[in-house]
Amino acid sequence: MLLANAARYLAKRGKGVVALDFDFEAPGLHYKFDEVRELAGGVVPYLIATAEGSTSAPPFDDHMISVPVSTAAGGWVRLMPAGPAPGRRYWAALKELGERLRLTDLSGRGFMALLDLQARIADELQPDYLLIDARTGVTEFGGLSTTVLADTVVCLLASNPESLDGTLTVVEALKSTPRLANQRPIRIVPVVSRTTPGLLLHGQFAAGITRLIALIGGTKTDGQDVTAIFELPHDDQLSNVEKLIGIGRHNRESPLRDAYLRLFQTLFAGTT
Repeated sequence: MLLANAARYLAKRGKGVVALDFDFEAPGLHYKFDEVRELAGGVVPYLIATAEGSTSAPPFDDHMISVPVSTAAGGWVRLMPAGPAPGRRYWAALKELGERLRLTDLSGRGFMALLDLQARIADELQPDYLLIDARTGVTEFGGLSTTVLADTVVCLLASNPESLDGTLTVVEALKSTPRLANQRPIRIVPVVSRTTPGLLLHGQFAAGITRLIALIGGTKTDGQDVTAIFELPHDDQLSNVEKLIGIGRHNRESPLRDAYLRLFQTLFAGTT
């Protein structure tokens, strides 16, 4: 949902956006765009096609969906879902992909396939932003997409101890994983969803948040204000039904909407 909101935010400000669903085990990014339902291709069938040794990569039009965006600024969104999920055909394709590509080997075909896809998107579509929905936790493709393809990693966590502990493990892994020679260190932005007032400042959760802030190089001010953690507060009308936020000036006021906008203004500094 955060990625879908970010894509619309950027497109309404005149930016071109490509969104990839790399959450292969639980694909669902296409559900977050109300207009998108019918699927045929996607990341998994695209990577299988390229792994078959074809002399030319398959057309993006067979594997991407243009998401309608109401804007006069010229922005656009192209979505590459994981594949035709849910369905038996998709799960069979995912199994085949794992057998064809050595996902854990940074010198292997899986690594090169991702770099080739990223380079082709940059060359042919020339988006201003490439947004990737990576698998929760530490997985092969999730690891490659966050350590090699990303400049910024947004770690979205729930407001409970197990999610916080898992996020700490992921952040420690990100901090210790080597980058390519020409890459700068990854920027890590933790975001706690569906929070309630004061949650980050009290009890066991607060201690874990303090450790997370230290890991990413952030600070607390006077022991109160968390300056390196973003919160997305609970909103009954938007959170429970997972609606896209409205970002126009006439949309209703909402603490969740305002929190999204503060986050996006930080993530995409310079995009007005």
